[in-house]
Amino acid sequence: MKNSDSNKRPRTYRRSIKTRQHLIQSAIQILIEQGNDALTLDAVTRVAEISKGGLLYHFPNKEALVVGIIQHLIDTFNQEIEVELEKESGNEPGKWLRAYIRATFHSAQVPFALLAGIFAAYSTSLSSESMQQIEAQVESWRQQIYNCGLDLVQANLVYLASEGLWSTEMLGTNFDDPSIREKTLERLIEMTYESKGE
Repeated sequence: MKNSDSNKRPRTYRRSIKTRQHLIQSAIQILIEQGNDALTLDAVTRVAEISKGGLLYHFPNKEALVVGIIQHLIDTFNQEIEVELEKESGNEPGKWLRAYIRATFHSAQVPFALLAGIFAAYSTSLSSESMQQIEAQVESWRQQIYNCGLDLVQANLVYLASEGLWSTEMLGTNFDDPSIREKTLERLIEMTYESKGE
């Protein structure tokens, strides 16, 4: 009996995680196709084809859902940073910043712009606790960048330039020519090889 129960729990947990991810992906679909105003709990249940009770089990209110979406996008981005870090050899200054820049430029553009968009749309309506949770993650990125071994001004210039991609792609004001985007990435990477100033 104990073995049966222990075998069942992991399956239940995996099913719960899968359902949560399905709800988040359904919410993201709504945001992409219909915009922020269309994101409601009822809309998510319809797209996900899950009962309202099933949704409320994972996200008891809209704020929890929005925070879940933002956290999902942050977690995905962190995974992309780890993938890029594995491509860096040694501990040469600027290593983490290069991984951050490449993850920024290689991220799928719609989810990438979506993170900036949803944060801008809901930042004023989120609780201080939720905002602190999100800001702590952003601050951890900043600290990694500022402690990557480069001159602080140089690191900040590269960081701010890469951050500009978020807003321009969200607004659709970036260059249409993919080669310009790629050359911008190359130039920013070059800037991370500057030695740390005294």
